[in-house]
Amino acid sequence: MTAALEAGRPVVALETSIVGQGLPAPHNLRAARGCEAAVREQGAVPATIAVLDGRVRVGLDDGDLQRIASGAIKVSSRDLGPAMVHRAAGATTVAATARAASIAGIRFLATGGIGGVHRGHPEDESADLDEIARSPVAVFCAGAKIVLDLRLTLERLETLGVPVLGYGTDEFPASIPAGAVVRSARASMDPTTPPTCSTPHGRPARVESWSRYLPRRSSRERRRWPGARPKKCVTCPVAR
Repeated sequence: MTAALEAGRPVVALETSIVGQGLPAPHNLRAARGCEAAVREQGAVPATIAVLDGRVRVGLDDGDLQRIASGAIKVSSRDLGPAMVHRAAGATTVAATARAASIAGIRFLATGGIGGVHRGHPEDESADLDEIARSPVAVFCAGAKIVLDLRLTLERLETLGVPVLGYGTDEFPASIPAGAVVRSARASMDPTTPPTCSTPHGRPARVESWSRYLPRRSSRERRRWPGARPKKCVTCPVAR
């Protein structure tokens, strides 16, 4: 992993909560191996992240994946320290994965559904959203989990200043298609044509570099997170 980063090769972080808690056996290991294979097929290096043996591990072998699948605690960003101290086997959420990826210098993260604002309980909000806003990592996902309030989740991302881009869609999809979508994306990306977004005058403009359309950080943000870079959330609907 270190060699890949030093050589400037594309590296994609992958979370492990889907292995430890998200899917039953044997589908959890099958999904993890399939995600890594899909990343490799596109010429990138998969960096599956977990907590093992008192360390945050960035890049796992198959034996490590089996350890996570056989029994691991769920680890969000706040739980990284305790999990390391107790030498627990920890499956990382999107939040913890984004934190670890940021520290390691990885700028891309792929996952299924991100956490968000819970239906009927707006005070119950996933740490994924704050971490996506804080970490200089582009998160590629299938939207938010279907059990969440999609509209409030999208509103919260807007409040946090996270650009939400749609790949082949102008809707904010649920990670498990159920007809529940919210029209959302300020910019959409078509896999077959140059991406466009709306200008302040309502006219389409080609997007040659997404960084041109990301908000500039305030002086307060630069003082709080001096090494941070612009972040974004890219959504891609699951094939129906």
